[in-house]
Amino acid sequence: MKLISENDVNTAVAKMGMYGDNPIQSLITVMNGEQGDLLDYLVEVDADDFNQDERDLLVTVAVTAWFILKDAAGSMPPKSGAFVDYLLERNLDRYEEIGEEEETADGFFDELFAEGAEQPILMGFLSGLVLDRPESYAGEIRDEHVPAILLHVKTVVDALVLDEEEWPGSEEVGEYSEEDSAEAERIVLGLYEEFEKSASFRDLGGREREYARMVIASFGEDMYNYFLLMPASWTALRAVEVVAEIMPRRPDADDGFIASTAPVVLSFVEFAGEKGAVPQAERIAGRLSGLVGKQ
Repeated sequence: MKLISENDVNTAVAKMGMYGDNPIQSLITVMNGEQGDLLDYLVEVDADDFNQDERDLLVTVAVTAWFILKDAAGSMPPKSGAFVDYLLERNLDRYEEIGEEEETADGFFDELFAEGAEQPILMGFLSGLVLDRPESYAGEIRDEHVPAILLHVKTVVDALVLDEEEWPGSEEVGEYSEEDSAEAERIVLGLYEEFEKSASFRDLGGREREYARMVIASFGEDMYNYFLLMPASWTALRAVEVVAEIMPRRPDADDGFIASTAPVVLSFVEFAGEKGAVPQAERIAGRLSGLVGKQ
């Protein structure tokens, strides 16, 4: 999905006035017809913790997010409750992981919002609606529940922006096989030998060329070992997970390896796509391009 700009946000917010004196209530009805499972999630999540004002704030901000995305990018396919649950679990894991590391609220939310849908301008606007409420706001929003509200808003944005066809529940679950692992390695290293002779390889930086073989071998190994994916079945979701989360934690990952991972894998996947070996190469490259320079 396109990157939402500040102009997209302003344009959509201005259009919300067309839905009457209570646009959120009107938009809830529309959203329910298009994204019923998402709306159910907003109404039901943390039922024992949120008070009514906190629930209303969550629904208002999330419905606003849905309308901005719909106005800027068009209608989105309905997302299933199982997909939303998966994204919630992933965000909760990240929430707990960051909570152990970040010392400042700003740093915490910047880090939390950086992954997933990768919509920084939209998420910045939405977090402002939660954190910077006007003095005239009369609702009771308890400080300890603000992080949860933001996490659920992020989960909704992730669900709307990400492709459900790429989530783990849509993958065929097989069994690990030494033969398949060896075959995946053979294919990847065979492609790498060609890649190393190409203009794409020569366009990499010196440090990236130095680490390229190690990076590509590790990427192919992790894609199979963690997700049983051969190159022909690589997906954007799993490629990003391997590059951003799994490879940097390898025992042999030094600073040069980590810094080279995203640009090298991006270049290799584009090359492999041109060879017809990775059918989803364009989509994978589009997602990986957002990681270049962030590691």
